[in-house]
Amino acid sequence: MLKPGERVRVTGIAGTVAANVEAWKRLNPGFEFCQWNEDNTDVSAFDFGRRALKLKRWGFVSDIVRLQKLHAEGGVYMDTDVELIRPLETLAGEGDHLVLGYIYNCALGTAVLYSPPGHPLVKKLLEEYHCIRDGAWPVNNTVITDYFINHVPGYLLNGRRWKSGVSKISIYPKEFFEQPAFPRERGLSIHHCSGSWMPKNAETAFKVGGGDRSHEVKWLKRKVRTFIACLRSEYREVYRQALHRRRIPRISLWRNGT
Repeated sequence: MLKPGERVRVTGIAGTVAANVEAWKRLNPGFEFCQWNEDNTDVSAFDFGRRALKLKRWGFVSDIVRLQKLHAEGGVYMDTDVELIRPLETLAGEGDHLVLGYIYNCALGTAVLYSPPGHPLVKKLLEEYHCIRDGAWPVNNTVITDYFINHVPGYLLNGRRWKSGVSKISIYPKEFFEQPAFPRERGLSIHHCSGSWMPKNAETAFKVGGGDRSHEVKWLKRKVRTFIACLRSEYREVYRQALHRRRIPRISLWRNGT
């Protein structure tokens, strides 16, 4: 159960990010905040991790690190461009469930993750990173979405609220963690998708807060973007079938042997 003293994982602090992290602290005064970086993490057990380190593809390194730390210690992981709207105590009732949400109706998001330590599904997701073929660079949304489609009993990729007491998983719609909700207070957070892990976006600033009008504009722009993203998505057919309660498997082209 989330409670004061549990840890919020922070990766990288600079500029706009530093101000955003300070906002997290003000909203969650009883929580311990931890920064995970190359000095206190080790991804060398994974070929994918070694490749990412060698090529300085830091976003892919963080894909492994977030799962490692959640499995070992539990808590909440957040990307540094996540704006919190409500306190993390909002998730207190989730208890021993792994908690995540959609980034689009047709893909799971990873910008905000909560897990108790030792959750079996987090371990299985981490093991997926031993199965990535040489030369492949799947984003973590793909790795996790593929796993849920193919291996989580009863799960349908339909963008809707879903909770399994058997698997101890709780999934929220895209407007809870990732996309702006309307009204704003319906969501827990907004993921600004600044892409700072890519070299071209390393200095990109993102704007948090703003008045009602600013939020309305942001909400409308993101609605359009997410609609287009779903139309172009590799998961479009899986999603369409799921809306009719039909589950079809997904071939993971990034895996060894595919």
